[in-house]
Amino acid sequence: MTAAERSPAPDIARGFMLLLIALAHAPMYVTTSDPGPVTHPEGGDALDRVVTFLSLDLVDNRAYPMFAALFGYGMATLVMRQRAAGATGPLAAGLLRRRGVFLILFGLVHFLLIFPADILAPYGLAALAFGWLLTRGDRALHRGVVISAAVAAVLVPLLSVAMELEAGGERTRGTLWAHDYGQAVVDRLSEAPLAAVHILLGWPILTAVLVGAVAARRRYLDDPAAHRALLRRTVLLGGSVSVLGGVPLALVGAGAWGIGELATGAVTALHIVTGFGGGLAYAAAFGLLVARSGSGDTSPVTRALAAVGRRSLTSYLLQSALLALLLARVAFGLGDEIHATGAAVVAVGVWLTVVAVAVALEHAGLRGPLDALMRRLVYGRAARARPVETVPEQAERHRSAQGGGS
Repeated sequence: MTAAERSPAPDIARGFMLLLIALAHAPMYVTTSDPGPVTHPEGGDALDRVVTFLSLDLVDNRAYPMFAALFGYGMATLVMRQRAAGATGPLAAGLLRRRGVFLILFGLVHFLLIFPADILAPYGLAALAFGWLLTRGDRALHRGVVISAAVAAVLVPLLSVAMELEAGGERTRGTLWAHDYGQAVVDRLSEAPLAAVHILLGWPILTAVLVGAVAARRRYLDDPAAHRALLRRTVLLGGSVSVLGGVPLALVGAGAWGIGELATGAVTALHIVTGFGGGLAYAAAFGLLVARSGSGDTSPVTRALAAVGRRSLTSYLLQSALLALLLARVAFGLGDEIHATGAAVVAVGVWLTVVAVAVALEHAGLRGPLDALMRRLVYGRAARARPVETVPEQAERHRSAQGGGS
């Protein structure tokens, strides 16, 4: 299978990842109690506390590194496809820069108009500043992984503790709780310039992007059957580290452990760092799913997840807009009426709505409109030359490339 061939595993993982992001973002809108760690609402009944514990242990700070690794995987795949088509390194790097610029612009609009915890702009900034590494050899890329991991190991604890001490135990959700939408947009204008930089420094985003790029070069998700042993180790080791590392902050968030600000900052740093392993474990798990089935096209569920993942930009922004519309005070304001359990129910409902839209587009043979726009902006007129493949068509091409077609 050439570099241009495409496995469904990354798309299936992206589709699932958006559920995790919905579950992480929805509690931020809850106004029926003060915000606790990672802006989860404090208190609530027994079910609310269980939901908060599970979210902090399994979801929060686990979806972002998963998304970042898949983003790096996609960027490295783009470079390999361009190289396979005869493009030079500078041309491929230029495409990465263009993608980075437009991701920043998409993210800025998202940040200002919808949700002030955008993840598109940080990834765009990473592509713009460090995408050149993806056009270099393996040695340079591996060195980038080591250096970025070392920097994150220092910065994440420092920033986590500093932010907790500065807050003094008083957390706010800022413009998410605003009563005046116009004023919220104005306030976000002053926050936007540093928001993406803050996420890049406060989370191991760059390391996840570069690790994803290394995985793409070795085709861990393009040919997962050949890498079952490594993927299993990633699931077991990364998942165990993530779950164990998430327990302390989950106990704090669920109200089962009361600690001071310094200790809260320390367990928050532990939560973020170990979440890196969780993000990789989730991605590896979907690689194993595809390796087991041979194509990933085993059920309506995996086909639906792949449909969402193939339209991840459209799905992410639609999901974010629906959450804001339902939960924000400046819209329908359900966040004023519910707690952690209600937020989780809304998150799942919104994600299922996005899945239904993506499946409808898949059946119609259409790209997500924002994904199509991004492709047109990055590639120009050539973006319209190739039709959309359905997941079954991808699977058949994948089997044929390995000699299994009829």
